[in-house]
Amino acid sequence: MRRSFILLLFFFITIFDLRADYRQFARSYTPYTLPSKALEFEFWQTGRIDKGFGYYYRWQPRFEIEYGITDRFTSAIYFNFNEIKSSGNLFSVKPFSFSTTSFEFRYRLSNPDDYFLDPGLYFEFGYGGDKIYYEPKILLSKRINNFILVSNIISEIERNPTKSETESKFEITAGLAYQVNSNLSLALEFRNHRNFSKVYESQINQATFLGPTISLSTQKLYFVVNFLFQVSGSPNTKNSLDLIGHEKYEVRTILGVSL
Repeated sequence: MRRSFILLLFFFITIFDLRADYRQFARSYTPYTLPSKALEFEFWQTGRIDKGFGYYYRWQPRFEIEYGITDRFTSAIYFNFNEIKSSGNLFSVKPFSFSTTSFEFRYRLSNPDDYFLDPGLYFEFGYGGDKIYYEPKILLSKRINNFILVSNIISEIERNPTKSETESKFEITAGLAYQVNSNLSLALEFRNHRNFSKVYESQINQATFLGPTISLSTQKLYFVVNFLFQVSGSPNTKNSLDLIGHEKYEVRTILGVSL
């Protein structure tokens, strides 16, 4: 297994050339959009692991089709899935199923380096089952030689019209990547996520995560691997972590294919 991974890494680094808009981060979006009429597929796998008691694993695959409407405006449609495996605790098991459909819109506000930070706007609308959600984001990025800085400010409102229930979330993500060469970048990513009752009425729980990211790319292909571990959370469930509203570990991979 280790030998196969090393061979794959060598294959990516030495054979192919970099494509212009590949991902360096798994938790943050940069404001840079696809070229006009460009088409891209992404396959996401997100695992949320360990509630501190018994066995817990939540798997959230996602398939995305992304299209460049103009050089500054990109749209996408997601198909989201969900599965929860759990035993020895109070968390419910959920079989693998289709959960929601999402629509994403990203707009690049300026050309790179017009301002000190490169800004962009993001809006996502999703629905499925008995819920509807809205997720706007502010996207900020800066490239300094081989270093890439990124930060996202995220708000999410989720409504259940049939039960007249509303909950909200607020999140800040950030990352620092170093481009080792044209095909490989290494990054450190940060995530703070907070759950609220109704529309930001009172905070229910919050957690902060930190971890590494590796991004490999070719002309038509990129692969991103990210691992996060919770470093603090509240209310304190175990070892100063929140393991009710969040998990101890998160893993994400993204495979992108450009056509």
